Parts: sequence; C-alpha cells; structure tokens
Amino acid sequence: MVNPYLKMDVETASPVKQLLMLYEKAILCMSIAVKAIEDSDVKTKVDNILRAHDIVRVLNASLDMEKGGEIAENLRALYDFIEESLLKVNTSNDAELLRRIIDIMVELKSAWEELESKL
Repeated sequence: MVNPYLKMDVETASPVKQLLMLYEKAILCMSIAVKAIEDSDVKTKVDNILRAHDIVRVLNASLDMEKGGEIAENLRALYDFIEESLLKVNTSNDAELLRRIIDIMVELKSAWEELESKL
C-alpha cells in the first residue's frame, strides 16, 4: 500500500526534486544490495539491484536528447553504464563495482542538488 503523504510529496514536488527522490531511492537500494552481497542474502540483493536498475531506466528514459544536448548525451552514457554494471553485479556479486556505481550516483545527485539550490 502506498503512503498517501509520500504520494502527495512526490506528485507536488518540482521536477528536480522528483529526480532527487529517484536518486535517493536508487542509492538506498544499491546500499542495501551491497550489505546483502556481504551477508550472502541473494533475494535481498536481487530485489534491490532490480529496483535500482528500474529507477536508472526511468532516469535514462526521462532524458530530453533534443533539448539536453551534450549534457543529456553524457548522462545517457552514464546511465547506460550504470544499467549494464547493475546487471553485471547481479550475476557476479561484485560489491566493489556496486560501491563505485553508488559513488557515481551520489556525485550526480550532488550536481542536481546544486542546480536545485540555484533555481
């Protein structure tokens, strides 16, 4: 069941705030997956990697390649890399690769936060 307050927060948030929420959830899922890899908890790992992968797919699909120019192209390349890497982590249990992906997502989130602060 969806929390109605959370639903309202998402629906009324600015586009940048919605992006930040997606980044936060993806980072959280990836962090949970790292712990699951370390604990040999396959179900939790798979569930959270797939959730993170779905979120990155949404971020990738939301790019406006016409208006976004070079920035959109660079983000597309990063999102493609992250999607492929998540699938690799799901089969290889490479926690270090997953930590590097988390670092990339944290940097991207910080860039969006900086942009939001200037709007």
